[in-house]
Amino acid sequence: MLKTHDWAKRLNSSGEVRTPVDFGTPVCSAFAPNTTPPSTHCMVGFSGGKLALYKKRDWSLQHVLAGHEGGVSSLGVHPSGKLALSGGQSDGKLKLWDLTKGRLAYVTNLNRSEARGGRSISIPVVSIVWTKNGSAYGWAYGNHITVRDVDTGKDLLDVELPSRVNQIAIMEGEDGIFVAVACNDGSLPVLAVDDVDNEGVRRAILAIEPVNKVVAGEERFKCIQAIDYGYLVVTATSAGVVSVMDLEGSIKMMMSDETDDDSLSGKISGEDERESDDEEDMELAVDIITSVQLGSGARVTCLTTWCGTAVEEGNMKRKDIGTRDKQRETKASQSKNKDNFKDEIPMDGPTVEKARALVSKAKKIEAKKKKRRIKPKLNKN
Repeated sequence: MLKTHDWAKRLNSSGEVRTPVDFGTPVCSAFAPNTTPPSTHCMVGFSGGKLALYKKRDWSLQHVLAGHEGGVSSLGVHPSGKLALSGGQSDGKLKLWDLTKGRLAYVTNLNRSEARGGRSISIPVVSIVWTKNGSAYGWAYGNHITVRDVDTGKDLLDVELPSRVNQIAIMEGEDGIFVAVACNDGSLPVLAVDDVDNEGVRRAILAIEPVNKVVAGEERFKCIQAIDYGYLVVTATSAGVVSVMDLEGSIKMMMSDETDDDSLSGKISGEDERESDDEEDMELAVDIITSVQLGSGARVTCLTTWCGTAVEEGNMKRKDIGTRDKQRETKASQSKNKDNFKDEIPMDGPTVEKARALVSKAKKIEAKKKKRRIKPKLNKN
């Protein structure tokens, strides 16, 4: 079953959609398109492996795609709404779908597996994201992250991390494209997508260091989403803590590493000075703007974000206030016009006498009607 929520009408549950029983449980969903213009369809992935495309206007089932053997684990819709990527739970495949024709366009075999119970099982694709303009996409499975260019098919980023990846987010800004990663060991690395130095080393930085103990509770990142404004991200942990973070400091430190190394190569100060510089860098690496714990601290398994700029919100408020003021002025002017209209009707002597005669006649007719209603009925012998 799918539950729909209409925030414009302030309805927490605006309806329920019964999904086919043989499809299994809905695992992931995405609107198409997921940006402006407003979305017209919703794509849903099921544990049984099917992909269903629903029409958002009446939630009628428009098309069913074959999907994946073993279930669907993640979805990512192109900003145009014409393409979609899906990741398999156990078939080790990443599939590209042409939503305009309703058919499979391309299959990527990941060839990644792990041993479970004496047999080899493919690692599920846990996260799929697109860039804002749809020129590149990224996905994560196990400890691996890949970002690929759409036009050339070239891998812009292909790295293995020390910890298991739970989700990735792509950030875009003046300095380029970056990937922020929510890892299971409590770390939050940030990697440059297309910036490699002369020795072939990719730029990366740990915005938050891993925890040197068994990771549990609020120290384990489960979800991360980028906000379409600067280098802001929203994270969620196993303890239900949702935070808004600014990673601009991490990116500035990462991009300035080369110049810092050159300047420090001939000038090395004492250990105390280096330690103080490291402390300042750590403070600037990530700025936690705000945090809140949801409910009793239950684990967050899925997260999505929407951001409206302060200017847009201010314009909306001013527009609402202006509309209300105009409505008040219109009502006041209408009532004033009515009063003025009553006062300004010209009436001569004959007209007044005629009006009084009509009123008197109406009163007499009403009195006769009352007498008939209260007159007792005579009994017939």
